[in-house]
Amino acid sequence: MSPPAATRPDARPTRPLALAEVLLGVLLPFSLAHFVSYLYRNVNTVVYPDLVRDIGLDASGLGLLTGAYMGAFALAQLPVGMALDRYGPRRVQLPMLCVAALGGLLFARAQSFEGLLVARALIGLGVSASLMAAIKASSLWLPAHRLPLSTAVLLAVGGLGAMASTAPMQWAIDTVGWRAGFVGIAAGALAVAVLIAVRVPEHTASPSDTRLSDMVRSVGHIYCNGAFWRAAACTLMANGAYMAIQGLWLGPWLRDVGHLSRGDAAQVLFWGAAGMVAGSLAWGGLTDRLQRHRVRPVTVCGLGMLAFMVCQGLMLLPQSPGSATVLAVALSVTGTACAMNYAIVAQTLPPQLTGRASTSFNLLIFLAAFGLQWGLGGVIGQWTPASDGSYPQAAYRAAWCLALVLQLPGALLWLGQRPWQRAARHTPAHHETLA
Repeated sequence: MSPPAATRPDARPTRPLALAEVLLGVLLPFSLAHFVSYLYRNVNTVVYPDLVRDIGLDASGLGLLTGAYMGAFALAQLPVGMALDRYGPRRVQLPMLCVAALGGLLFARAQSFEGLLVARALIGLGVSASLMAAIKASSLWLPAHRLPLSTAVLLAVGGLGAMASTAPMQWAIDTVGWRAGFVGIAAGALAVAVLIAVRVPEHTASPSDTRLSDMVRSVGHIYCNGAFWRAAACTLMANGAYMAIQGLWLGPWLRDVGHLSRGDAAQVLFWGAAGMVAGSLAWGGLTDRLQRHRVRPVTVCGLGMLAFMVCQGLMLLPQSPGSATVLAVALSVTGTACAMNYAIVAQTLPPQLTGRASTSFNLLIFLAAFGLQWGLGGVIGQWTPASDGSYPQAAYRAAWCLALVLQLPGALLWLGQRPWQRAARHTPAHHETLA
């Protein structure tokens, strides 16, 4: 006999939660996990001079080290998606954050490139559920039409993590050193795990009795779904380029091409991350508002993607410190529009597949980001650095051109979907029409 609902570990509170309680008691703790994820992801764009000095990394090694986060993150996506749909976001997020904390501690103690590489991969594994768990929680606690807006809020909180990885992290490095800084991030990951354990209730829909074999089969069906690919392929490489550039190569570009000092570059990255927060909220709010006028979310997402590509094109030109600052912030603002596609992809499939659909998409994005982050470093590394470790503008121009060429097919696919056509006034109960 099943235990009473009040005593089951997956039981929902006896009274329904108000919207404010959902936001503060459910989505905020999960979004803080995404904050930690972004802090870990982007911190190397500030700490890279210390890694070059202490470990002796070149551009290719730095790209591989930073990309190890992306690679481990990507490989974990399908198991994470199945676990989210089977066990719920709370039960998955807790142990994963502990792994992220362990990776941070090991990174702080590593004395070799190999040690840093293993630790960085553990960090990527540990935070691999952060955004997807938050999206899964949103799909459980909020109505479907609020997913684009809730995703924007989650991404905005992640942007705060990106902000923390810039000037505040630079201050921490100057004060206590980069190793102690990583210890602090690991402590933050553990603190968020405790908050989720204490504050977040289980949802009655979280656990699933679906067999693992059926879940694996369903992932195969997702990758054979035409609606999934039509939604995912448009911004796949744009999302990967955004992560690769904003998460690592924007900092070196500001120093080498924009001629900013390390401290000034950290300040620009801070304002760029602030632009990420504002951009996430603005794109999400705009999408939510325009849906009332039958403007499809994919329209707004694609326009932002085109603006993001224009910013990359302008970065090919010679730069002054002022123009480089403006472009860095603009890149951060426009690139966040591509992330709206997470919600669009999630809407292409039934709600019970949200976790698997989101992580199936995320797997593709992080594989693209891993390849681009490492590949851009390989391209830049074809040029001989100056005595101060800087690379010429030609190196970054070649890398940016590669990124743009890879993004062009997605932009053409988006145009081929005729995004200017309005959605039906009364959307039928068919998941392919929701985007």
